[in-house]
Amino acid sequence: MERTWLVQSGALVEADRDTASIRPDDGDAAGCVMLVEPETALERCVGTVASEIVRALPHAAVSFIEREGDEAAGIVVIPSARRRQREASRFAFIMRARDLVLVDNGDSCASFLDHLVTDRVRIESAQGAFIAMIRLIVKDHPAKLARIREDFEIIEELVLDGRRRVNRALMMEDTRRMLGLDGFYQGILDILDSLAEDETGLIAAADSTRLQYLARQVERLSTRLEALQDYCLQVQSFYQESIDVRQNNVMQWLTVVATIAMPLTFITGWYGMNFPHMVLFDAPWGYPAVVVVCGVIVTLEVAFFHRRGWLRFGGNDRHRHHGDC
Repeated sequence: MERTWLVQSGALVEADRDTASIRPDDGDAAGCVMLVEPETALERCVGTVASEIVRALPHAAVSFIEREGDEAAGIVVIPSARRRQREASRFAFIMRARDLVLVDNGDSCASFLDHLVTDRVRIESAQGAFIAMIRLIVKDHPAKLARIREDFEIIEELVLDGRRRVNRALMMEDTRRMLGLDGFYQGILDILDSLAEDETGLIAAADSTRLQYLARQVERLSTRLEALQDYCLQVQSFYQESIDVRQNNVMQWLTVVATIAMPLTFITGWYGMNFPHMVLFDAPWGYPAVVVVCGVIVTLEVAFFHRRGWLRFGGNDRHRHHGDC
């Protein structure tokens, strides 16, 4: 379904009439924003770049922009942690001097534009509507990054407390979300930088200021995401280290048990041989003597291992570490 919005009196207003052309010309409007489906866009688009952009929409992985004369076209991919990359929301845009064509087979663009109309956001051109849409998309990203950091702080506390179970599904979901946001920020920055460097008059002076402010905002988000990725990588490494420590403790325990049992196994194996004349076989105190010898061997081994600290298995070190902190 095609929908049309006009930029009038510094605001976005939805038109009541049906769209008849992909480049409407309304003398009373400062600009026009159209929302069409990919099939309609392919029928009406004029220009090789715009046609290629629309055809690439279903399988685009990152946001990007292409220029052709005084026209700019590109794709915006909105990542989602709960969807696969190929299922992410995406829309294409074709930007000209007085109009903006949005190509979307879903309802993402419609919801954004309706939100701009409801809130009566200050918009002075069709390009300003695109800038306002991007600003709306990244509006809640600081809160998203804060939630991701909070998730990893909880995981870090659980690991420090020696908990064996953490929410690994949440860890992977947050990692996937950060990966998607990283590609999104890089693509959006490329789009904004390309529009900021425009010399064809496509971007008005008033929109240029908003464009630069939005670019700085996205750049700050990208910098914050980079620091968050480093922190999350440290938490994941610490979690993997705790797993390795537990595995080493298990191997240490098995090694101690095997070492203690080794001389006992030797003694029982030695006296299990079928020879008629062996030491202590005929002595009435032979069996108790062997039991005493085995007990002494085990006691000496346990004392030796305890003195070397091989029976602690990391538990005392962890508690001492918490006490030092």
